Amino acid sequence: MGFNLSSLIFIVLLFKFLTHGLPLEKQELYEGSHCKLENGKTGVCKKIRECPSKIREVIEGKRSSDSMERCGFQNFTEIVCCQVNITDKIGLRPAEIACRQYENEIGTGGKAVNTENEVEFHIFSGMLAERGEFPYMVALGYENDDVNDENPDAIKYSCGGTLISSQYVLTAAHCVNNVQEKVPIEVRIGSEDLKNMGEDAQRIPIVDVITHPRYKRSTNYNDVAILKLRTPARMASTVRPICIQTKSLATMTMPLNVSFIVIGWGATSYADDGSNKLMKTPSLSLVDRESCGKSFNGFNKLPRGLDDNMLCALDTNDTRRSDACQGDSGGPLLMLTGSSQTIVGITAFGQTCGGSIPGVYTAVYSYLEWIERQVWPEMSDER
Repeated sequence: MGFNLSSLIFIVLLFKFLTHGLPLEKQELYEGSHCKLENGKTGVCKKIRECPSKIREVIEGKRSSDSMERCGFQNFTEIVCCQVNITDKIGLRPAEIACRQYENEIGTGGKAVNTENEVEFHIFSGMLAERGEFPYMVALGYENDDVNDENPDAIKYSCGGTLISSQYVLTAAHCVNNVQEKVPIEVRIGSEDLKNMGEDAQRIPIVDVITHPRYKRSTNYNDVAILKLRTPARMASTVRPICIQTKSLATMTMPLNVSFIVIGWGATSYADDGSNKLMKTPSLSLVDRESCGKSFNGFNKLPRGLDDNMLCALDTNDTRRSDACQGDSGGPLLMLTGSSQTIVGITAFGQTCGGSIPGVYTAVYSYLEWIERQVWPEMSDER
């Protein structure tokens, strides 16, 4: 039986009703597509919960089934055409928006947790990390040039990193750009034990290495880099990105229950090259830059001394002296406040492991705008 004109019109109207007035030419739009806003500018199709300006419309009662700038639906989730420069409209920067997305979709953090003229890139006197305690911790894998019967692994893990989005890892520039020409080819995430081949562990190839443009091998300044993964990490209880601290430690009021710790697979004693088990320090104390800088005067790789883009931290327990050490480079200096975990620094350099001289960390806040442009360019272009 054929359709008459009235039946055809009814079907078209019903289809429009079921799609909440979505024009037919919009039907091919999907999450991630470019779309046009009412003001003629280009937007991006996103889940409504990822578009703060549209969430504000809902809160203010301005959004209904007849609202424009809709790309479609994914199951019962509305996909909206979201303005790209949303940070200007809602007062949040890209890293803060990403952090809120992680908290909403994934949940909050893991479990509650030559000494005179050479600088050693370096946990020393640390404790074992628990399963899932630091789900953002990444090991950087390099081709092993010394494969033999005693060391048969094709990949050697020699630096750390931090997952800051599903597809980007923050690390130290000297881990990817160094005189040894050692460049990581993969990351490992999801397992505290580097020898564990279970389902938790994910190994993902690296497709792009982005070193800070002002980094030079000859100095310790601007020691920050970003790795892009070939595919996004698979989110799980043991894998999720961390939030970046978006306020300067120098100006913010510290909560009473704050603590700072470092984690990594680096050396655990003077005799070790590294650890297969992820280790953590007890809480460290921040040391003011002026006091810390006196210990690094005259170093060839610090011609200007310590600068404003560096942080210093020390274990003040003289009998323990927990510290980052060889192999921990690139990993995070974490700020823990209750159940909140944020990254504030990147393990950079020090002198002897576990000594009385603080370790030095690259201050992530100093490079936040650069990081946002690399990781969240769609939200950073018009800032």
